[in-house]
Amino acid sequence: MFNEKLKYNISFYIYVLLMITIWAFLSNNIDPDFWARILQGDAFWNLGHILKSDIYSYTPTHIWLDHEWGASVLFSFILRNFGYWGIFGTRIIIVFLIFYFVFKTAKLLINKDVKPIDVFLFSFSLISLPTLTGSCLRCHFITFLFFTIFIYILERVRKNGENKLLFLLPVLMLIWANCHGGCVAGLGVLAIYSLGEALNKKPFKKYLYTLFSCLAVMFINPYGIDYVKFIFMATTMPRPNITEWISPFVSQSVLFTWFKILYSIFFIVLLFKIKDYKNDFTKYLLLFVCAYFSYKYIKNTPFFILASIIFLYKDICVGHNNYFNFIYRHIKEPAKKQKTQDCIRITENILPYGLMPLFFVMSLITLFMIKPDLYYLYEQPVQEVEFIKINDLKGRVLAPLELGSYTAYKLFPNNLIYMDGRYEEVYFNKEKELLDKFYNAEDDWEKVLNEPYKPDYLLIPFDAVINDYIPSDYKAVFKTKRYILYSLNEKLKSVYLLPSSDKNYYIKNAFTKGFEFKKNYKKSL
Repeated sequence: MFNEKLKYNISFYIYVLLMITIWAFLSNNIDPDFWARILQGDAFWNLGHILKSDIYSYTPTHIWLDHEWGASVLFSFILRNFGYWGIFGTRIIIVFLIFYFVFKTAKLLINKDVKPIDVFLFSFSLISLPTLTGSCLRCHFITFLFFTIFIYILERVRKNGENKLLFLLPVLMLIWANCHGGCVAGLGVLAIYSLGEALNKKPFKKYLYTLFSCLAVMFINPYGIDYVKFIFMATTMPRPNITEWISPFVSQSVLFTWFKILYSIFFIVLLFKIKDYKNDFTKYLLLFVCAYFSYKYIKNTPFFILASIIFLYKDICVGHNNYFNFIYRHIKEPAKKQKTQDCIRITENILPYGLMPLFFVMSLITLFMIKPDLYYLYEQPVQEVEFIKINDLKGRVLAPLELGSYTAYKLFPNNLIYMDGRYEEVYFNKEKELLDKFYNAEDDWEKVLNEPYKPDYLLIPFDAVINDYIPSDYKAVFKTKRYILYSLNEKLKSVYLLPSSDKNYYIKNAFTKGFEFKKNYKKSL
């Protein structure tokens, strides 16, 4: 019996790793801001320090308060030493560890091994979290990993009295706070545990002391107190025009269909169990706070799903009062009871055993059929940027926010950008608002074409409304199915070279940037 459970535990985690790998291949893209992360990391490895001021933009900037500098250093190291496949593999490992600690904590709370039903629970959770499993490697992956590790450690303290583990949390916070601003979630978790345990009338000061310790270590960073102030400001900063900062229930994207379904299921279960809140204030406080932030922002969607697997696992899958038995107990006719019981048994035990080999075969087929295709999937203006590069078109480039990072990565120092996705870390709101007005052809859109912002080149999506309003002192010099490149008349050339149309060329040179810091850094300033 023991060997059978051990074999199932091992096979379950192999299945988890396999399915995460499949999803990594299915969503094999590059985040638009990834290039800025690599630039910051490369600066550290080449210069021995991070950049604290922006050198890529021609618009006004403030000190670069980079709350992701540590992740940048890590990503740059991986890319420099292991290439794209290192980045790809890191993403798989982090997501696997997230689910590993989630299930590890859920099992800790019920003191049982993995059950076959976990195949369903994991699978539904996987497909419901496009911001995590359907996304490229991003800094917020680190936040969700540390979020689950924090809960795992805190539950070991609550359940087993392993108080010495609390000393690990400030150490983890030191790393977390220097990798991603989402570290405030760790402070929030500790605050909830402090309040929840106080309401539970159990020792709570140890969680409060740990909270203060974690807050204190956040001041150990390259920017000092300004960094901590910036993180808290950025956490509450409104970003109405950024997709990931709107509610998933407002978004029309089909990517969030499964999230909405699973969120609704978990929330209904939570409401049914709320009558037991006095048994564990900490659990219900954490779940409702996570539910709120997951409902409010797309970027936070994994918080409630991951927390629900941990804390609602027992209510859904374990014991006499779980929801499978709830259905069974409320069937009155014996015949229907037997059928229901058989269905539950199949769902809980037999079907998952059959699904795992099926998914294994499907994964093998997928791994052979689907290959990385950066040219189509990272959706950057590869040909337009190459056109600027091979024709030596030096000067200012106005590009959409999501294209600025790649443009700077490829064209600096010969070309400066207006701004990129680091806007709250580097730029002022005024310039962001002007950029939005331009691409939306709203009032005062022409201001970004006048001094002191006047660009030499415009990079505009092919279907953008602003194409109908481009003034006569700009002329289109290159077009693709996605973008149009305009040049200021005084910058026009009589003859232009055309960029390669071979996608393999762009895949091969995807991470080749236009300069090295040691050679060009002082010159660029």
